[in-house]
Amino acid sequence: MMSTSRREFLENATKSMLIYTSLPAGLALAGNEYQSDLYTGKVPICQNMTNEISAQFTILTEGKNPYAYRVKDAQGRDLPVRKWDEEHRKHSGYGIDKLIAEKLQADQLYRLQVIDKDRGTVLDERIFKSLPLNRKTNLRFAMISCSCDIYHSQNSNMWDRMFAELPELVFVLGDSVYCDLGSDGTEKDLWRRHCETRMTLAHFRQPRLIPTLATWDDHDYGRNNENRHYAMKHVSRRIFECFFGSTPVAGYRKGHGVGSVLTGFGQRFFLMDDRFFRDEPRTGGMMWGSDQQEWLLQTLGENEKPAWLMNGSQYFSSYIGNDSFQKEYMRNLSDLTGKLRRLDAPVVFASGDVHFSEVLKIEPQLLGYRTFEFTSSAMHSINYPTAWYMRNPRRLTHTWKHNFMIMKTETIKNGISTDLYCLGRTGKMLISHAGTVQR
Repeated sequence: MMSTSRREFLENATKSMLIYTSLPAGLALAGNEYQSDLYTGKVPICQNMTNEISAQFTILTEGKNPYAYRVKDAQGRDLPVRKWDEEHRKHSGYGIDKLIAEKLQADQLYRLQVIDKDRGTVLDERIFKSLPLNRKTNLRFAMISCSCDIYHSQNSNMWDRMFAELPELVFVLGDSVYCDLGSDGTEKDLWRRHCETRMTLAHFRQPRLIPTLATWDDHDYGRNNENRHYAMKHVSRRIFECFFGSTPVAGYRKGHGVGSVLTGFGQRFFLMDDRFFRDEPRTGGMMWGSDQQEWLLQTLGENEKPAWLMNGSQYFSSYIGNDSFQKEYMRNLSDLTGKLRRLDAPVVFASGDVHFSEVLKIEPQLLGYRTFEFTSSAMHSINYPTAWYMRNPRRLTHTWKHNFMIMKTETIKNGISTDLYCLGRTGKMLISHAGTVQR
C-alpha cells in the first residue's frame, strides 16, 4: 500500500478524483428498495441537510486510510462533491469528513461513492435523493429518540424497519448517542462514544440514505439531566456538530447552540437546544434561555407558516422521574404559550426522552386553538410498562414498546393536518392518530 500523508491527501483529493476510472452504474429499482452493486455497508455514513440542489453527508473515516469521494447521477455522470469540514483527534483512530454534493436536481436518484484514495478502489456506495423543499403536497417524515447502542438485538431490526417505511426526512429528537454510558466525561470519551455509536447503529449502514436532522438531550450532551452549568458544554457541542451538524444552505438556518430551523413543504421545523442554555430546574429559570426563546419567537413571527417545535425534553407532562418544560419551568412555559398565542403561525410540539411514545391534546385555552404534543421514544433503549403510573389527562394514545413514529403532514388553510403511526420491532402498528391544527 502506498504511504500518503494527510496533508498530501487534502492537497490532492480534488485532483485525484479525476483519475478514477468510470464505475458501473449498479443502480436498480426493485419494489420500494434502491439497490447498488457496490454497496458494502462498511463505511458509516449519515446524510444531513438536503434540498433540491445539494446534499450534505457525514462520513466516519479511519485515520490511516484517507478517503476520496465521488457522486454520480443515475446515468453515471459525475457531479461536484467537496469536503467542507473535517475533524480528527490524536487519541482516536477515527475522524469525520463532512461533504456537500451540489448541482443536484429535485427528486432524482444519486450515488455517493467512498473511495480508498491510495488504492483507487470503491469501499462503499450509497443511494440518495435530493429533497424538494418547495413542494406543497404532503410530507412523510420519521421522528425518533433514545437509540442506545448497547441494545444490539433491537438496533438493526428497528432501523431496518424504519428505513423500509421510506420517510423523506428523519428527525432525531435527542439521546442519539449515550455519551455518559461507560464514559468518564472527558473530551476523549465523548469523542469515543460518538464514534462507537456511529460504528454500531444500523442507521448509518443502510444502502439508501435519508436526510437526518438532529438535536440533543442530556445523554448526547454528556451527563444525565445536565444544564448550562455543565463544564464540558462547549467541547460537547463541537463534537455533536461534527457528527450531526450541517452548513447553512437554502431552506436551512442555524439556531442557538445545536439548534436549527428547516423551512420546506409549506412548514417550518425548529430543532431546539434544550441543554446548552437551560437553567437550574425549579428556580424560576428558562428551558431554552432568553436569547434562544427570543430568536424562536422572532423567526416564528416572520410569516404564518405552521411550525413544529422539536425538543429533546417533553413540554406538557409532569411524570415521575422525568424532566419536562411543565414540571421544571412552569412559569417559563406559561410565558411562552402566552407569546405563541399572539403569533399568526400555528405550532405543533414534538419531543423525545421518556422511553414511551404518546399523543397529547393541548387544549385551545393555552394557544387559542387546539394543537398536539407528539412524543416519539424509545427507538431502542430501556423500556417498561408505563400506563399504570404515568397518567396524563391530555393523553389520547400511547405505547411503551420500542417504536418509531412516522408522520404524514399536509398544509391546509391556516394550519396543517397530521396523520401518524408508530411501528414496533415486529412491524406491528402500535398506535395511530389523525388530527388537524388550525389557527
